[in-house]
Parts: sequence; C-alpha cells; structure tokens
Amino acid sequence: MFPGGGLSKYAIGFVYVLSNGAMPGIVKVGMTTDLAEDRAKQLHATGVPLPFDVEFRTLTSRPHEVEKYAHELLEPFRVSPNRKFFEVSPDMAIDTVRDALLEVAGIDAWDADEPHHVRSGDRIALTASAGDLFVVMALPHLTARRVEPIDFWQAHSDGDLLELMGTRDEEAVAGFSDGDPDGVVDPVPHLDRGRNSPNGVINGRERLVPGDRLLWLTPMAGGEVCKIAMFEMRDHCQAVSRTWDGKLDPDGHPLLLNTPTYEKPPPGVVRVTQLVMRMPPPRSWAPRPRTSS
Repeated sequence: MFPGGGLSKYAIGFVYVLSNGAMPGIVKVGMTTDLAEDRAKQLHATGVPLPFDVEFRTLTSRPHEVEKYAHELLEPFRVSPNRKFFEVSPDMAIDTVRDALLEVAGIDAWDADEPHHVRSGDRIALTASAGDLFVVMALPHLTARRVEPIDFWQAHSDGDLLELMGTRDEEAVAGFSDGDPDGVVDPVPHLDRGRNSPNGVINGRERLVPGDRLLWLTPMAGGEVCKIAMFEMRDHCQAVSRTWDGKLDPDGHPLLLNTPTYEKPPPGVVRVTQLVMRMPPPRSWAPRPRTSS
C-alpha cells in the first residue's frame, strides 16, 4: 500500500473478469473495492464446486461506471437477468472492459469547472488515450504570481494508466526526471497479495509537489481545440504511468511518459496552457528538489 494517510474522497476499485472450470464458456464481469482475488474467494464460498480464476483486473477511479457500461456492451450475452455472468470468452470480456474504460473513465469523466485537488490519502487512476498530453505547471518560487509549464508528458497507447497518489511524506515520492535512486522503481508492481499477477509495465515515475498543477489535454480538430481536465496538488504526489501496449521510438527505445512525440505542442494545448498561467496562483506551495543527475 502506498503511504498516504487520511481518507480519500475519490472512489477507486477493480473491475475484473473471472472464469470457473465448472462453467466453461461463461465469465463473470464485476467490480470490487477489494482485491479481485478476494472477490473470487468469496464467490467460491457460495457453493460453486470449483474456485474462480482471475483472468483480468484493472484499477480505475470509476469502477461502478466501467462495470455498468461493460455490462451494457455484453447484454446480448448475459446468461440470466440480474446476474453478472456472460456467455463470452475471457478475451472478449477483457476487450469489452478495456473499451468501457476508454469510454467512461477517460478525460470526459474528469470534466469540471474547478481543479480536482489531490491531497494526502488520495489515489486517482486516469485512463488515457494515445496522444493525450499532460502539462506539469509549477510556481517557480513562493512569491511568483503565476504558474509556468515545466514538463510535458504523453500517453502513447490507448488505455495507458496514470496514477496519482497523494501523501504528506515527501520521502515516499520519487521522480525519474529528478534523478532519484527510486525513480525507476515500481511502487505497486503486482495486483495481488501473492505477487503472482504483475501490474502494467511502468513507463514513467515522476514527483509532483504542493502547488503543482497537472493539465490533462486531449487534442482535437487537428490540435486546434482540446478536452481539458486539471488537477492541483495540495500535498506531495507520486505520479506513475503504466502501459499494457508499450511503444518504441524510431531507434527502438521504449517511449516513456516524459518523451512526447509531438514536434511542437498543438495550438490548442498552447492556448489552454496560457489560460492556466493567467489563473490565480495555487494556495499551496513547496520547493522542488534539485535535480541530482
């Protein structure tokens, strides 16, 4: 468990796909705020002759919405009314859940008139689409009157996950760009208690400090306009990017979170960034660490 402290106002949970040897050709698609393996054990205790196997699980801040939309897509294959069992292959169920993630847990789900404040204890999972940009904006010093862009990140595949984990413990946060020794270490490498199910491949780990603003932008209409969501750090925050479909650059190197492929930011991204620079400064602030590399 990532050290945070406090209670989060953001829901987070797993949407899973389970199979069972006693029910060939049928899968269960559901959600849980616990580990998927625990839900599988609970279901086995209800009289099913064989245990359930976890075929897939995904972390999301919109577990109820993702589950509901996946069920709507799978409705023609539902085995029985009011039951979460479907006569499809595990692969088809997994693809359906991934489609539901992009549809109902992407940037549109975070549209709001005010920034989302990230505090200690918060854990937020953002499902990105290929080409989505993240602009890190920070106050250069305590008396500065406006934030300035300091870094650009990019999602390179549909379904890439950006996790934001708030904490009061500055020592619990590390950044690859800051040259921290732990900047390449995955803080949550497995999705099960037995450490048998690997998480998505980490392709970025960065620190955010109090006062930082994170713009999430989806360029549209040739880059002239953008969908927008914004997060403001009230405490220290660990940002971790994961992918299940890693991409390579022309030289064969993995594309990382902080290696955008745009030759220059789309004009819509530039305009939105300039607008955010004119906003009142954030109410929290902490100095950024000196880069050690």
